Parts: sequence; structure tokens; C-alpha cells
Amino acid sequence: MKNEVWVLGGGGHAKVVVATLQSAGKTVAGIYDDDPSKRGNLILNTKIVGTTPAQDWWQAEARPAFVAIGDNRVRQRVSALSAEWAVAQHEAASVHPSVRVGAGTLICAGVVIQPDAHIGQHVIANTSCSIDHDCVVQDFVHLAPGVTLAGEVHIDEGVFVGAGSTILPGVKIGARAIIGAGSVVLHDVEPAAKVVGVPARKLSND
Repeated sequence: MKNEVWVLGGGGHAKVVVATLQSAGKTVAGIYDDDPSKRGNLILNTKIVGTTPAQDWWQAEARPAFVAIGDNRVRQRVSALSAEWAVAQHEAASVHPSVRVGAGTLICAGVVIQPDAHIGQHVIANTSCSIDHDCVVQDFVHLAPGVTLAGEVHIDEGVFVGAGSTILPGVKIGARAIIGAGSVVLHDVEPAAKVVGVPARKLSND
């Protein structure tokens, strides 16, 4: 079926993904999870049918799929499958037509993305995020619920931004950095750093 999507991952995040796909008129054909004990369980009336299928199963024909895994590194690893990755955009999101959105990206309910933003592949823009004009969000980033990106923010690959955080205009966040929940980021953050607080400060390595 044209509107069918297969979901990879059967945890709590999958509930949000399935709900988002359904809101967009998609049919979730089945869910895969590598925990065999979950087989047969239902997520929003959709069955977990087995573990992740072999690579050749996806290559046999075009099968739209979506990786429903919140962990950035695991999501990146699973995305190495040669599937036709879908975009999941909730009907209650507001995305300007000029915004570019990469394959495999999730845009949840309440998200607002303003003109000329660029959203990479397999990004999670979780519930009620605000992404302002000319922001760049690279691949495999997770913006947790309620994150606010002011204009021209640049977020490199694999960054996690905790719930309710705010990043001020023009700030750049380096690859794989972690921004603690509720932080206010005033200045650039170096790659792999962990910052937290108001204003956000780097945690020591001790």
C-alpha cells in the first residue's frame, strides 16, 4: 500500500512515532523490535511482528520505514539499513514551505519551524519544539519536548538537547554535545561537551 510505513523500534518513543504517522494519514504496517519478548505486543493497535528484518528484505522492494528510537547513536546505526526512510510530520505541526526536511525525520505535534530552516536526516523534533528562521539542525539530532532554538542556531550531528532548553540566536552546538534539560545556552558549545544550567556551563570531567 502507498501509505504503509514499517516502524523499527517498539519502546515508548514508538508510541509518539506511530501516533504521528497515523495523524498524517499513514498506515503502520507493523513494528519491529530486537527484544523477542515484545513480539505480539500492541502499540496503538499495531502489532510488534518480530525483530529487525534482514538487509535483503528491505532491498527486495521499496518499503517505506521509520526508525522509532530516541537514542541518537542507536538510531544512526539502525538507519544504515537500505530502506526508503519516511518523514513523519504530525498534522498539528506548523512547518513553513521553505523549510527543508531530511528523510527519516520526526516532527511531532505542536512543533513550529520557521522560514529557511534546514532539518537533516533522522532528526527528532519532539513535542512543541520551536525552531526559528535560518536554523540548521544536522543529522541524528534529538530536540526533546519544549526546546526553543532562536534564529540562526546551528546544531551539528548527533546532539541531544534536553527538554525545555533554550538556545540563543546564532549559537553553534558542536557534534555529539549534550545540553541538559532546562538550560539556557548563550555561547557556542564545543563538540562532545556536556552543558547545563542558566546560563549553561560545561560540566567538569571529574
